[in-house]
Amino acid sequence: MPNGAPFAFLERNGFLCAGKNGMITFYKCINAECILCKDFIWERRRVKIFVGAVFLTISLLGVQIDTNLYEGENTLAYYDQLAEKLSYDTAMDDEAKERLRSEKTLLEKLRILIVKEPPIQTLSTSLIEKEQIKDDEYIGLFDIVASALKEKSKLEANQMFIQEKLSYLKKRIEGISDLQHESLRLYQLQFAYYKLKQRYDGISIKNYEQFISEGDKVLSMLIPRVKFELQAYEVSIAKSQKEIERLNKKLIAANLSKERELLSQETISPKLADTFKKTENERDGVLRALADKRLLAGLYYFQQKNIKAVLLQEKEFRSILKQFSGENALYNAKLVELEKLTKGSGDSINYNVLTIKENLLTTYENIFSYIRTPFVVLDETPISFLSILKMLVILLLGFFIAKIYFTLFTKLHKKRKDMRAVSIKVVANMGSTFIIFIAFVVAMSSIGLSVANLAVIAGALSIGVGFALRSIVSSMISGMILLSEKYIKIGDYVRINETLTGKVIDIGFRATVVRTIDNIDMIVPNSDLIDGQVINLTFEDRIRRIYIPFKVPYGTNIKKVRSLILEAVLASNVKLLRDVPRRKPAVWMRAVGESFIELDLLVWIEGIKPSTKSELLILIYDTLSAHGIAMPHPQLDLHIKDRRVLNALR
Repeated sequence: MPNGAPFAFLERNGFLCAGKNGMITFYKCINAECILCKDFIWERRRVKIFVGAVFLTISLLGVQIDTNLYEGENTLAYYDQLAEKLSYDTAMDDEAKERLRSEKTLLEKLRILIVKEPPIQTLSTSLIEKEQIKDDEYIGLFDIVASALKEKSKLEANQMFIQEKLSYLKKRIEGISDLQHESLRLYQLQFAYYKLKQRYDGISIKNYEQFISEGDKVLSMLIPRVKFELQAYEVSIAKSQKEIERLNKKLIAANLSKERELLSQETISPKLADTFKKTENERDGVLRALADKRLLAGLYYFQQKNIKAVLLQEKEFRSILKQFSGENALYNAKLVELEKLTKGSGDSINYNVLTIKENLLTTYENIFSYIRTPFVVLDETPISFLSILKMLVILLLGFFIAKIYFTLFTKLHKKRKDMRAVSIKVVANMGSTFIIFIAFVVAMSSIGLSVANLAVIAGALSIGVGFALRSIVSSMISGMILLSEKYIKIGDYVRINETLTGKVIDIGFRATVVRTIDNIDMIVPNSDLIDGQVINLTFEDRIRRIYIPFKVPYGTNIKKVRSLILEAVLASNVKLLRDVPRRKPAVWMRAVGESFIELDLLVWIEGIKPSTKSELLILIYDTLSAHGIAMPHPQLDLHIKDRRVLNALR
């Protein structure tokens, strides 16, 4: 580096130095201890660090909201500076031109809003001085207060919408790190406009609140002086309701025509659209007139302090509001104003009680309306929860009547001894089944379903149901056969498959109940009684013969044994037939066994007495023992032919 160089600055790996003659030459730095070069290098580094820090801060913090656009004392002067700057800006393309135009428009709106004051509403005092007020004069004042309430509600809803926009714009502005961003100024102007608009609407809301508060007081004060004509209102209400019915029918016809046209083309004809629109407008006009008459009637009842009638008019008013083709904010405000007037009456306790009752009735009506709304359509018939409930009630009623019929009819066998129990059972089952079937048909008809169509569905399902429930169907058919035939009746003693013996106590469509001698009720499917072998012990005659087997040893006098046993049986107290010809007790020889002689005691008894066999066995044992006749034991004769074995045994 030449000595005396006044300055130098870094240029890659060398320096451009100014010499004494003012000429600029290029040298490579060969002196690492050059003080001038060191100072320049550190100065250059400080500049870079500062610039980097500034850009880092901007990128982290983002652009801040320009509060000078809507706050402060010099706002208008700030607008003048910004307008002058906008006048010098030039747009290079269409998008930039549109943005610049929007910025100028917003700036002019800001100028208007920053100095604009919301108007203050005032009530007319002309009615206060009158001793008697006409209903149209009072309703005019009522409409003014209701209109103020409508505007207030509209501004309150708009405040929420503006707040959402401000939140969005704030995020967009703070998310910008480049101060030269093309949309930054537009966002700032938009934010300032909505901020001023929010402030302006907030003041307007407070003005409306004060106006409405004063209006409520005046309306409440003036209503005793109003002359209402209830009879005229009722006549007008009746006419309006008839006119609405006529227009509703006209709208239904127009809707049907509209649907027919849409089936053949994409849009409806202008003539039909015009007719539809005119009819809707005409109906809305009639609805407004009807609502006004309902309002007058409600005010009349309020004047008469009939709170219950006022609540009824409010209810009718709400139903009218639901019929408008579009939303009608003014009439919503009128209803709210009427409710406020009623709620602020002196009879607040009665109002609150009636309001709770009205709310309960409204809730009931809403629930009832919900359950009446169809949720599915079957066979062109709308099905609702109410129709399903009606069907279930009819079915339950049918089952209840069938149960009562079955119970009463089965008790006839106690009074009518000439009627067989099985006949009563058959008639009772068939009658209860018929009642249930009739209840099912009536239930299906109550919801509009055709039984013939259900028969088609049942036929389609019968195949699958038949396979799935074939055993149940088989038992039911078997039950019908058992009830119609007389082979097995209630009260008969039967033996099924040689394993089950008992008394038949009930025969149903699916199963039969058999009670054994151990007092155990066995439920037997009817198909087992039809397909299997069943012994009816009391089919035609309750008298039957039983066999009591016993044995005596060889060498016993059989005639003596028979005589002893018969004498003992005839002299005993065992219940059996003794004097009936051809049914007297007898002793038969059954067989000659290997070790004893087998005998049978045959007796005739009436009914089923399981203890009879036990009594007769005890009687036989005691009789044989008393006469020295021992019970036989098994005997085996062994014949030995080999003498050596015989000698050994000896």
